[in-house]
Amino acid sequence: MIEEQGRVVTVEDGAVWVESIRKTTCSSCSAKNGCGQHLAEKYKSSKTHSYIRAVNETGSAIKEYDEVVIGIPEDSLMKASMVVYLLPLLSMMAGLWLGSFLVLGDLATVLLALSGLAAGFVPVRMLGQKAGELCRVQVLKVIPRQLDEPELVPMRPWVA
Repeated sequence: MIEEQGRVVTVEDGAVWVESIRKTTCSSCSAKNGCGQHLAEKYKSSKTHSYIRAVNETGSAIKEYDEVVIGIPEDSLMKASMVVYLLPLLSMMAGLWLGSFLVLGDLATVLLALSGLAAGFVPVRMLGQKAGELCRVQVLKVIPRQLDEPELVPMRPWVA
């Protein structure tokens, strides 16, 4: 189970929206000085939070600003990744193989391979809803808050 801790920002019927802090491993990597990824992370926009919709099947009452642990099963994530990435790649390879089997020119073979790639995205789009259900994010547990003194809840900025 892949787990992440976050804070609930909105509660819906049977689901919650969780805000989590995006983390990178650049700070602990020994090759960060020579890596382009570290440089890109250093100069990227200041958006450091991500919002995830998680299904609440725990039966516990969750309120806004509660800390929760959300998770997704590893095997379902692998299955969904296989559908999304492998299917278009295999259809592109089939188009490439067909173009070389028919002894077409290079341009026609490349166009056939790109057509196969585009055709591979059609079943991905059709299976997208099923794949979304396959790797459904769930609330695993609610972390109890311990307040020693009154807590001020930060107001979210209003966005038009």
